[in-house]
Amino acid sequence: MASVVQFYCGFEFYRSALGGLKNRIADMNLLVVIGTSAAFFYSLFVMIIPEIFSPQMRSLYFEGSASIITFVLMGRYLESRSRNKATDFMKKLLSLKPQEATLLVDGKQIKVPADSIVKGDMVIVKVGERIPVDGVIIEGSAEVDQSMITGESLPILKKEGDSVIGGTIITDGYIILKAVRTGKETFLSQMTKLLFEAQEKKPSVGKLADRIVAVFVPSILIISIITFDLWYIFDRPDIAFLTSVSVLIIACPCALGIATPIAVVSSVGRGAKEGILLKNPDVIERIPDVDTAFFDKTGTITEGKFAVVESIVNDKNMLKFAYPVISQSKHPVVDAILPHIPSYDKKVTDLKTFPGKGVQAVVEGKQVIIGNRNFMEENGLKIHLPEGRTEVVIAVDKKVVGVFFLEDKMKKDAEYVIRKLKEKGIKTVLLTGDKKLSAKSVCSEAGFDECYWELLPEDKYRIVRGYQKKGRKTLFIGDGINDAPAMAVSDVGIAVLQAADLAKEAGDMIILSDDLKSVLKAYSLSEETFRIIKQNLFWAYIYNIIGIPIAAGILYPVFGIFLKPIFAGIAMSFSSVTVVANALRLQIKKLEV
Repeated sequence: MASVVQFYCGFEFYRSALGGLKNRIADMNLLVVIGTSAAFFYSLFVMIIPEIFSPQMRSLYFEGSASIITFVLMGRYLESRSRNKATDFMKKLLSLKPQEATLLVDGKQIKVPADSIVKGDMVIVKVGERIPVDGVIIEGSAEVDQSMITGESLPILKKEGDSVIGGTIITDGYIILKAVRTGKETFLSQMTKLLFEAQEKKPSVGKLADRIVAVFVPSILIISIITFDLWYIFDRPDIAFLTSVSVLIIACPCALGIATPIAVVSSVGRGAKEGILLKNPDVIERIPDVDTAFFDKTGTITEGKFAVVESIVNDKNMLKFAYPVISQSKHPVVDAILPHIPSYDKKVTDLKTFPGKGVQAVVEGKQVIIGNRNFMEENGLKIHLPEGRTEVVIAVDKKVVGVFFLEDKMKKDAEYVIRKLKEKGIKTVLLTGDKKLSAKSVCSEAGFDECYWELLPEDKYRIVRGYQKKGRKTLFIGDGINDAPAMAVSDVGIAVLQAADLAKEAGDMIILSDDLKSVLKAYSLSEETFRIIKQNLFWAYIYNIIGIPIAAGILYPVFGIFLKPIFAGIAMSFSSVTVVANALRLQIKKLEV
């Protein structure tokens, strides 16, 4: 029966050990193979030819070899179950994509496999169905549950012109969308790929553990031989054999080997559940050292959408002629201004667009000019407005009929996030390409320590590098292409949900929700993960420092106690399961916000 356990159940140990030796790698499998094989074959020889052994050396250890393999396999099983829990979220992500979709072709609804959808297809999604691909709504509106991807607890209203993410579910409404990204290009596929890649990476502290393990196994083999020799010299060959085997078994570096990977796996899974995509686990080590946090303004600290904060209307009746011109525009200010202008559905002719300035058109024979103050002056209109504000001026037949002052509203949690970072001793700095007055207003309202305005991308890069040259550890949070150079050079880069692809590539983390508090969660997650990695490595080292001498029989001369191989196997398995269980605390740990 011991033979079945040794060579059938334990076959994987032999195969892995031989494979490692072929590649000049000595790992835990080699220790298990040498230890259990020594116990098994020693017992076999004692049973077959007992006369060659002295009476005190005629003990059998079949139960010891079988028990050790059993307990090691049991430990691996428990470890595997625990690791699976850490990757549950990734499995759930993979299951989000529906198998079928409804296409709209020539006015008919056709059921097709979701994988067959291509860019440009029109897809119908109804209540209770999952959106099969990334797309843009061209008709209808719906409440969309994005909680599995962005971490937002409440459904989000999506209407015509809005983008939707594949894998999210419609809780109310009906939409027709145009497929924009399909297959491996979808947000869900890219996110899942990045998560699995992140789980395979190790921070530098984990790489250090790997280097230690590489010399650990040969060292344990030497210690085992020395242990046998010393007890044999003291005329206790029976103890010599047991202690040398116990040293091999208890010193299996399982706990050391999995201390970092299991913490990273658990961290990546928990982060994704919270709407935080951890691309580079190295940030786990770098975040606790950060002492300066840089923020982009538009789209990061602010909502990235203009709102009218003040208006001057000189002639409401004439103002209506601007409505058909503005309603045809795709400029970001349209949604803010249009509700403040009387509706007037007339034909527009001679429409001319001047990028960065404004537009000109003719509506029912009246010349309409819409733009900033400089554009008005170029068209012969003198206008006196306060400096440093964003304005849209509307003139009809060379007469100013309305002026709208716009602001990009600050996100509701911005002030709270900045205050919390400052409480951690982190200096906060606002970097923006916006005008001085707007920048200083946001800086003051949010509570930033410093503020820089009217910056080009290279200016942001230069400022971050300047702080680094002074010995500061930097974190940059942004969303635009112009943020990518500064984000890439920072010690830690975080891209927010709406970030351009280049910014997402440069960032170490991506915040998948519009909640700025996720920055604090990301900070807290990194701190907790690094703390758990250090705890795991500490206990793994302490376990070996204490366990190896006891297994070698250091307590026997004084207390008459030594660790039998079977108990060494139990202790080794227990240490691995303990390390995994400690890492899984990340799944339930409350993240500070």
